[in-house]
Amino acid sequence: MTENGDKPSSYHTGVGSTLTGIKLKRILMDCAEKKCIFIEAEVENSPDPAIIILDKLPFTEDTLQGIISGSTSLETVLQNDIYGQYRLLPDPQHNEVKANIIHPATQKHIDKYTTSPPHLVYETAELYHGVTLPFIEKEKFSVSWVYNFLDHKSETDRVIYENSDPINGFMMAPDFKWNGKQIEDLYCLAIVHRRDVKSLRDLSNVHLPMLYNLQKEGKKAISDKYGLPSSQIRAYVHYQPSYYHFHVHYTNLAFTPPGVNAEKSHMLETVISNLENNPSFYQEATLSFVVREKEKLFKTYQEFGYFKESVKTVEFMDLEFEEDDGRKVLNFLQMIGKAKHEPSGEIWETTYGESSWRMAILCMCLPSSVNRNKLVQLSLVSSLSSLGSCNDENTEWDTKLQEVKTILREFLPPLVAGKLAALFTEHAEIRRGRLVSSIEHQLYRGIMELEEIILRWEEEKKSCPDLSKASILKKMAELQFPGSTRFNEFKDPLLLEKSLNFILEISTLQKLKRTGWVNCQVREPETVASHMFRMGFMGVMFSHKESTRAADACIISIMHDMAECRIGDITPHCKVPAEEKKKKEMLAFTGLIENLPESTGMDLLIPFRRYENQTPGDLNAILTKDFDKFDMILQAFEYEKREKRGKFLQQFFDSTQTVFETTAVKKWQKTLLEMREEFFNQEL
Repeated sequence: MTENGDKPSSYHTGVGSTLTGIKLKRILMDCAEKKCIFIEAEVENSPDPAIIILDKLPFTEDTLQGIISGSTSLETVLQNDIYGQYRLLPDPQHNEVKANIIHPATQKHIDKYTTSPPHLVYETAELYHGVTLPFIEKEKFSVSWVYNFLDHKSETDRVIYENSDPINGFMMAPDFKWNGKQIEDLYCLAIVHRRDVKSLRDLSNVHLPMLYNLQKEGKKAISDKYGLPSSQIRAYVHYQPSYYHFHVHYTNLAFTPPGVNAEKSHMLETVISNLENNPSFYQEATLSFVVREKEKLFKTYQEFGYFKESVKTVEFMDLEFEEDDGRKVLNFLQMIGKAKHEPSGEIWETTYGESSWRMAILCMCLPSSVNRNKLVQLSLVSSLSSLGSCNDENTEWDTKLQEVKTILREFLPPLVAGKLAALFTEHAEIRRGRLVSSIEHQLYRGIMELEEIILRWEEEKKSCPDLSKASILKKMAELQFPGSTRFNEFKDPLLLEKSLNFILEISTLQKLKRTGWVNCQVREPETVASHMFRMGFMGVMFSHKESTRAADACIISIMHDMAECRIGDITPHCKVPAEEKKKKEMLAFTGLIENLPESTGMDLLIPFRRYENQTPGDLNAILTKDFDKFDMILQAFEYEKREKRGKFLQQFFDSTQTVFETTAVKKWQKTLLEMREEFFNQEL
């Protein structure tokens, strides 16, 4: 459309029986092996360029009959003994060349068909959410022509099959690159009716009925229409697709069209099998695709640094978290700090951070046969619901997801933003009941339900001290907590109650205020549970693909202060010697877990002991120690800004001047001190 809303003049409106009014400008790309050439042309009386795509069609029996006949002129090129090479000039009706004309063509069209060196990208889930998806959303690629087709506003005469189901249906037509005549180069396209699937990355098990239809009905429609057996039909999906509305390509198996290569196409049957085995396969998988240097997506990845040839090997302790000055990251961590104090619901006192922390601990009490690390990360990232314009989790999830992703991309490095966006999207899909087929997804949904049951029980218990725990025990049994078998088979709740008693005792950390803040008379100070929450969240942030060795730091973080539910928060001002404090904490922790099954108790004890021991070679424990001290001074700065009492928490900054050991957290410390000085200089 023009700026005035008028449709621009097109060569197609006045086309006659000859190529009049078109002049060759330049060859964009010549694919000799495919007998195809892409040309930029000028159109008479039009300021807009045209693109002409010329294809030599495959030979058929009819065209061969016309070529091998007396009407074909023959010119000798070379003769040698029994070998001869000739130039054949058949009648025009047997010498057909297919021409696709795009006019008016945009610069995007010209770029698409211009020769450019290709590069491979191996896109992880983090790269998708951190680099590719932001690019797609920023560019806002138009698919209005797709909607016109699906709404029967255009190309209705080309439709060869339709399943009109708005959720699982599709429409099929010959691809624009096929003339619809000979089956040797058969090429059809099926476009789905639903409009919420952009690409492979959006697929999950809920889309299997749609994919089954595309597989069975799509092939049958082609067989019925063109007589090609289904075993000779190749059905596949492109990644990256040429446009972001889900569609499937169908071609003759004997034909090798562009885009059928391994780094771009995914067989439909394989896609279905992957989703049957793992409902979130395409949310988690590493997918390859080709980008050319002329494309904007290549430039986006280039700016991110993906194509750097020399990658410096960095020791774990020297990992850099971000390349800029880190201020955005610290601002984001302060946003997360709000989850420490923001109630997670209208009737709950428990905050987002405290609830996320308890869910993470609940996950650690599940059988070790499941991916507890993933469940813990989902639990902690659920706190991102506190971000955005509305904290109520009953808000529209599509709006919430977009708000959270926008914040992540604005404040965090791409890979970290991608990691958190992928986890929060998974959390939201499970919460909405759209992703519950894998055991981890079922368990995580159950953990969310269990947390809500506990929250309601805690609230009702205020007015009814003897309130039964039956509903909690029943849900724990469903989730296979230790003792579930005896509870389900023999109605014996004893072992299950021991697990529940452990959970309820550590839940007191959601009320225990941090001693340092209380002593300094900070208004409404954070709890021990919320302190461990943000430390755990830092661990999730560090556990992206470039620093997977940091994953354990998340688990250690959510465990390290649990003994304080029995001995309280002991600070240096309590004048307890370090060795005595360590002994008290270890004794308290072992007392906490002594009634748990041995395997569960050890799974909790090992991370706690690693933090306490701070073994020189245990890098995750060292990183967690840095998280502990940094969260303290970051929280101190947040309280200084809120309380408006000057640098009244200076003692916390003094005590941590030289304690940090990891490069990334040292950098955070330096940036935080600069931000603090700037803040108070502005206050003067």
